[in-house]
Amino acid sequence: MWPALLFALQLPVALPAPLEEWKAEIEARAFHRIEIIRIPGDPVPEEDQEVLFSYFNRPDFAAQFARTQALTFRYVKGERTRSLILLNLPMMQNTQNSAAALIAHELGHLWLASLGFSPPVYEPGPRGCLAIHYGDMVQHILLRAESDRRGILWRPSYERDYTAASESLRNAPQQGLGDDCFRAQRLSLMLDVRTGFETKSFGAREEYLSLLAKQDPEAEAIAIELIEKLDGRLGLEKTSYEWALEQSRAAVNRLIEGRNAP
Repeated sequence: MWPALLFALQLPVALPAPLEEWKAEIEARAFHRIEIIRIPGDPVPEEDQEVLFSYFNRPDFAAQFARTQALTFRYVKGERTRSLILLNLPMMQNTQNSAAALIAHELGHLWLASLGFSPPVYEPGPRGCLAIHYGDMVQHILLRAESDRRGILWRPSYERDYTAASESLRNAPQQGLGDDCFRAQRLSLMLDVRTGFETKSFGAREEYLSLLAKQDPEAEAIAIELIEKLDGRLGLEKTSYEWALEQSRAAVNRLIEGRNAP
C-alpha cells in the first residue's frame, strides 16, 4: 500500500473559507506550513518521506492509523517544525465523511499546539497509543468549542459516524473488552459523545452510549467521573490544561491497570 504514497493521483484538497482562514492563522502563528496528505494517493513531500515512512513501518503506528479517519503527524526536523494532516482515504470512503470535516478536527489540534497547548508526546511502542487517547480527551473538548465559535459545522459527520457505529454494535456478536489501545480509544469516544453532543441531540446518541457502556462498564464509569472533574475547570489556560491532561492520563491508567491487575 505505502508505495502509492509517492504518486499524485488526486487534485489538492479544496478547503471552505473558514478552514482556509484557520489554517492560515495557525501557519502564521507557528511559522510553518501545514501539509494535507490523503493516504494512499497524495504525494508525500520529499523532506517528510524518511520520517513518515519510518513510522508507517512500525506496526503500532500503522495499526493506529488504520483505525482512524485522520490524524495529525507533527515532528521537528532540524530547526523546522513539520505538521502533516494525514487522511485515511479507505476509511473516508467507507464513512462518506467529507475531507473538510476531518481536516477541521485536525486543524483544531494544530491550533492548540500553536497556542502552546501541545499533546502528550507519542513514544512508539505497544503503549504509545495511550498518550494519543488521553491527550484527545482534553484536546477534543477545547477544539470543538473553537470550531463552534468559528461557525464550522462538524457535528453532522460525527452524528452519521456514531449512528452507523451504533447500528453495527447493535447487530454484532458479543465482543470482549479489547486490548489496551482499544479500551483507551473507547474511553475517549465515550467522552467525545457525552461532551460534544447534548442528550437526545441526535437519534442514536443514547443507544450508542448504552452499547458502549455494555461493552466496557468500567470505562463508562471512569468517563462520567472524568467529565465531572473537567466540567468548568478546563479552558485555554496552561495550568488548567496541564491539570486536565494529568486527570485524563490517570483515568486511562486506572482503566488499563484495573484490567491488568492480578
